[in-house]
Amino acid sequence: MNAVRSRSELMSLKVKRVCPMPARWNELYIRLLEHAQAHACSPASPPVPLILTGWVFSNDTQKSLRWEETQTWASANGCKALVDSIPDEDYYVVDQLTTYAVGPFGGPMYLEWDSEPKPRPTKVELQRCLNLLSTRWPEVAGADLAAVTEPLSFSGAKARRLVVRAEAGARAPWGDWNELSKVEQDRRAFTRLREAVNAAIAPHEVDHVDFLTSS
Repeated sequence: MNAVRSRSELMSLKVKRVCPMPARWNELYIRLLEHAQAHACSPASPPVPLILTGWVFSNDTQKSLRWEETQTWASANGCKALVDSIPDEDYYVVDQLTTYAVGPFGGPMYLEWDSEPKPRPTKVELQRCLNLLSTRWPEVAGADLAAVTEPLSFSGAKARRLVVRAEAGARAPWGDWNELSKVEQDRRAFTRLREAVNAAIAPHEVDHVDFLTSS
């Protein structure tokens, strides 16, 4: 029988530690500010944590870099012990760091200036994509989500929005149908859905999934 591993051992094997969760990061920031006020530090203040909207609109790589800056500041200014005191269970961890620009729903943001122009797919191509999604929806969305939702159409100038019907009485895994939960792991459910949609309809892609609720 395999020995039971500690949480820290499992984290080192399976996931990457990115930064503290927002509440703990904010607590640490306050303590670092207090240290900076009582000592001559350089720079004078610690790096501002990516919390609140900073958390929502930053990807994992940006969070990791800001946390590294915080660790470097603490080491250089004699308060590394404050950083080291944060327990493993208070860290945000992921399997793989995201690097894309984050949009309003926590996923990749389409940047016109940073993307090659893409023509709108033909009606035939869009119908093919919709047929694929309709046929494979339980596989794409997962059995539970597929039971209360149904892909309807594509919208937008370049058909990069997927419109999905959702039962009004059902609960979205990420919070409300068109509003994400504040819990990061719940938010990931929406990102995974969009990634699965794009994998199914490649080479076409959608930037948004809009849900229309119906009884």
